[in-house]
Amino acid sequence: MLGGPEVEGVVIAEFLTTEAAREWYESPAYREARGHRFNGAVYRAIIVEGV
Repeated sequence: MLGGPEVEGVVIAEFLTTEAAREWYESPAYREARGHRFNGAVYRAIIVEGV
């Protein structure tokens, strides 16, 4: 690790577009799962556009 707080794990999900990633994140199905995630721990979600 180069800096910042220690990380317990990382998940990488690939989407065709940034818009598709945002649509998934805001989808009703993931919104429900996200509620459990928020209650379980502190998380960061980052969308990064690839090349």
